[in-house]
Amino acid sequence: MKINFHENRLVGLLLTFIGGMLDSYTYIHYGAFASAQTGNLILAIIEAYDHNWESVGKKLLSTAFFFIGIMLAKFMIDYFNKKKFHFWRLALLYLQALIFFILNLSLLQLHPSIVTIIIAFTAAIQWTSFDKINGLAYTNLFTTGNLKGLASNLYDYLKTKDNNFKERSIHFLSVVIVFILGVIVSVYLYHQYGRHMIISISGLFLCLAISQTILILRFFREARRF
Repeated sequence: MKINFHENRLVGLLLTFIGGMLDSYTYIHYGAFASAQTGNLILAIIEAYDHNWESVGKKLLSTAFFFIGIMLAKFMIDYFNKKKFHFWRLALLYLQALIFFILNLSLLQLHPSIVTIIIAFTAAIQWTSFDKINGLAYTNLFTTGNLKGLASNLYDYLKTKDNNFKERSIHFLSVVIVFILGVIVSVYLYHQYGRHMIISISGLFLCLAISQTILILRFFREARRF
């Protein structure tokens, strides 16, 4: 296992699945997107015309904290690279599992805007921190860029028959499919369990974090033998 565990295909696809769950959950339950900030801005303008200022504020705050989350993630990448601490993203996965577990608690009757801000902020950090699968760029929070990558590489493959374009097409296709599956599962779970379906997102983050911890520990244990 390489130190860039965050580029593992399983990690990327599971985060993409979670990304689909996040956006559908926040839109259904809170009327705002966790990560699709284009949608938030469009809806905010439409709702401003109708003087629905509370909803406008919620979407603008989501966009603002998404922006801040990206800035923080870029700082973290630079900081930990300088410190040569390669596994800080693992701690991020555990932190996300904890955050979504806390958001599930009935004792916390947080205002919808606060919950949307928290999710948008953590989603932005996730998106910036996990941006490649085996060296290939992808987006784990929304799928427009992935659709563009699929269409572009499929066209280039049909034109040139170059297997590199074929592999990239399959890469983007898998990401798009997994994102859609995340949305479908999220909608189903929401209709079954309401807002408490968010605990499933916490569980997925925890399972991913534990599995990667085991792989990393195994990697270092085997490395000591040589």
